[in-house]
Amino acid sequence: MQTDIPYKSKWLAIGLLILLGLRIASYFTLFPNSVAMTQLVKTVLRVILTGVAFLWLHKLKLQFPKYKVEYHNITPLLLYCAYLLLGIISIFWTSSIQYTILQLSMIIEALVFAWFFIQLVAFYNKVSDNDARFSWLFGVATMWICIAFMLGLFFDPDTYYRQTHGGEVSRLGGYIINPNELGMLAVLGAVMAYSELRTAPFKMMQMWVLVASVAVLLLTQSRSSLGSFLIVSGIYVLMSGNRKLIFGSIVSAVFALPILVRTIILKQGDVEEVMSMTGRLPFWQDLITYGFTKEPLLGYGFMRISYSDKFDSIHSYAAGMTHNTFIQVLLNLGLVGGFICMFQMIATGFVIGNSKNSYHKFLAWMMLVPLIINSTTEFGIFGESNYGIQFYQFVILFFVMQVVNTNEKKLA
Repeated sequence: MQTDIPYKSKWLAIGLLILLGLRIASYFTLFPNSVAMTQLVKTVLRVILTGVAFLWLHKLKLQFPKYKVEYHNITPLLLYCAYLLLGIISIFWTSSIQYTILQLSMIIEALVFAWFFIQLVAFYNKVSDNDARFSWLFGVATMWICIAFMLGLFFDPDTYYRQTHGGEVSRLGGYIINPNELGMLAVLGAVMAYSELRTAPFKMMQMWVLVASVAVLLLTQSRSSLGSFLIVSGIYVLMSGNRKLIFGSIVSAVFALPILVRTIILKQGDVEEVMSMTGRLPFWQDLITYGFTKEPLLGYGFMRISYSDKFDSIHSYAAGMTHNTFIQVLLNLGLVGGFICMFQMIATGFVIGNSKNSYHKFLAWMMLVPLIINSTTEFGIFGESNYGIQFYQFVILFFVMQVVNTNEKKLA
């Protein structure tokens, strides 16, 4: 490992941690009572963070000219850009030019940040003696965010709790962030901990990351996120090959699952709510039957699902988004957009499956579990601007960029 900046490396790693933590926080509604102020703060903070990432990366490149970035596996990225390009073209037929441009600008800006940040992490790890792995950065950043939410819950429960089921169920997240989205973030925090624990089973920091993530997950009362957590935990345990850990996990599951089913999955014992996915199934049926069939080829325009701001479902509720990222694509970009996104996901899976980088391969597959599950019930990876999109962009770019020493390549 290169040691040109050993005395600064630890502080630079902390800088990367802060940069990523603030980026995640930029998706929170920090001023629930003021939409304009929230949008202003989000926009300014994200632009500043992207600018910092760019300037920092530029400085490192000037400081270490012998290191260059090479690009590989660009097909998933090209298809993702094709999806965004179709979104840009849809300005000509969208049912709301202003909203389409707003969503496009936020998602493209997120891709630009991901482009600089993934390069920055790779470049930093190449020239520094301190290894700042993405899973370490993301996990620790998520831990502090989880702690902040739990402290907020203690000091200001009215803001940090969202009341549902007639006030009988309280869910962490409030109106700062959708509880299901916060639950997904908690599961991703657990994924980062698992990724780190694969190399050293008893890293104390990662145990704290895992504890904080599980605590927030349970407080969000998110069914989909709980399912994601059980899947990624099962994968980690089985891949560990530790028989004692596997046996202990099975015993724990036997005792914990009945409690989880009663308290989280069957809230107030409402089986019908679960079977209809909280009213989503009839809503999706109406979207396909009465919405998609009107604009099947190219849709209503990027992030638009109707000619008006909301789709009025006959058999369910009215909403401005589909609560399913794949149906969202069909509605806003039609069959053309749907096929582009389908091939993009296939290309991403193909690249991950063929990667020889075991660290990124494990991390990417594990990240995709909560991202895809969340995408079936919420905004998702192809929905309206949210940090799930940002995380999916990270997954794509893990395999695109590699920093190399040009002097070593010449000698080879």
